[in-house]
Amino acid sequence: MKAVFFEKLGGADVLQYGEFPQPKAQSGETLVRVKACGVNHLDIWLRHRTNTPLPHIPGSDVAGVVEKINGQGEFHVGDEVVINPAIPCGRCARCQKGQPCELVRIFGAATHGGYAEYVVVPITQLHPKPKNLSFTEAAAFPLTFLTAWHMLVSRAQLVRGESVFIWGASGGLGMAAIQIAQHLGGRIIAAAKSQDMAKKIRKHGVDDVIVYTEEDVVGRVNSLTSGYGVDVVFESIGQKTWNQSLAMLRPYGRAVIAGTTSGNEATMDLSDLYVRQLSIFGARMGTKSEFEDVLKLVGERKLQPKVDSVFSLSDTAKAQERMEKGEHVGKIVLEI
Repeated sequence: MKAVFFEKLGGADVLQYGEFPQPKAQSGETLVRVKACGVNHLDIWLRHRTNTPLPHIPGSDVAGVVEKINGQGEFHVGDEVVINPAIPCGRCARCQKGQPCELVRIFGAATHGGYAEYVVVPITQLHPKPKNLSFTEAAAFPLTFLTAWHMLVSRAQLVRGESVFIWGASGGLGMAAIQIAQHLGGRIIAAAKSQDMAKKIRKHGVDDVIVYTEEDVVGRVNSLTSGYGVDVVFESIGQKTWNQSLAMLRPYGRAVIAGTTSGNEATMDLSDLYVRQLSIFGARMGTKSEFEDVLKLVGERKLQPKVDSVFSLSDTAKAQERMEKGEHVGKIVLEI
């Protein structure tokens, strides 16, 4: 089969487009013919620092058609499906109790992913593709919307009338956060790196946009909130933004973080943490029930994945370079 993979770590130039052995569905698995696959920062992170055995095929957001089933389930050959990328380990204490997995694996990171014509995946990870979504749209929401839902709904517990500041608002995860915050009735302040990007983000219904390359972010947030600060900060940047994120929180505020694209290490004033009684939540992927909640809302068009651009599989390097340059607004998708 045709696939994009890398045999060594490095820049986009290490990505190879060519023949790769087609996977075979083992017991309890299904073979899916990939129609579209979303691009994520995770894919770029993997080719820089993965411990996954090489060669590796990335790609966590897959929409496609069932080609073969090796086991029992509700699906049949020819069904149009979307894959839940959060795979429970099935072994930890929480899994044994039927609770959300504490060691969840990510499809496309712990396994070969969707930058290919075919993938194999546990039958339990399959869900029907909403009929009113194209394959491209269906590949534009799984990882980002699931993660953003887990961050804002389950971890930070954002409620109507609260304010939320969103870093990385123009990307797939940020766009998902904007929509989910709107769905929850939150007041949204978004970060943009330029005035041009700010104009694009404003079109998506945010309340305010701060151009972080030109403005004092914390000062501007305080101005917009009458000096109180925001209730929730949505973090995925890490090192470069962490201190600002904590500084803009109001007393009893919550920071929720699911990524560190700018670096993993940060320092903080611990006394500030307890004096203002702040809460910090880590978030990673989400649960099966959360994915089903998101899928239902996407199917009803109450949440709508935003597609920035579409590339062919052979142009994957160009797609990742677009993401690395931060030129996108919404999801970049590969059509297979």
